[in-house]
Amino acid sequence: MESKADVKRRLILDTTKQIILENGFNSLTLDAVAKKANISKGGLLYHFSNKESLIKGLAQYIFEQFCLNFYKYAENDSDDSDEKGKWSRALIEASKFDLEHYKELNVGIFATSYLEPEIAKTISDGYKTTLKKLEDDGINPITATIIRLALDGLYYSQTLNVAPLEEKRVNEVIQQLLEMSKSEERL
Repeated sequence: MESKADVKRRLILDTTKQIILENGFNSLTLDAVAKKANISKGGLLYHFSNKESLIKGLAQYIFEQFCLNFYKYAENDSDDSDEKGKWSRALIEASKFDLEHYKELNVGIFATSYLEPEIAKTISDGYKTTLKKLEDDGINPITATIIRLALDGLYYSQTLNVAPLEEKRVNEVIQQLLEMSKSEERL
């Protein structure tokens, strides 16, 4: 059971996420978060002493949400009775959801992790754990790596707006990656 402090912290982070998604990063202020969350500014400052600590907390929270989705997709995978490729498919599905719903937030996560070594290490360690699942996925490890690198490329392109693909092409790439996860034999 979550403590009252954990519930309030999650409310603050969800509200912060909502403000950014609705109005962009430039609209983020501590006053706006407190008002929208219907809490006092002092209550907000108890959990996050300043805007920087709020953004750091948000970066960690978003990555934790990604990891929870990753495990949820793997748990619900029903494509293969022998489970080959389930972790690769989970990464594909979690990445697809994340790119569709949290593009603006991912920009902030990239910036925060670039500027904050401890956040970068936490995210990197978490991602390494995710990638370890792909290594033991029962499909060709090179195929699993290609899937991972294609997803990394989609994040780079879509999130940083570097020659982003149209939605139709993104969906086609996702479908191809899913097919790769199903048809590969282990070497």
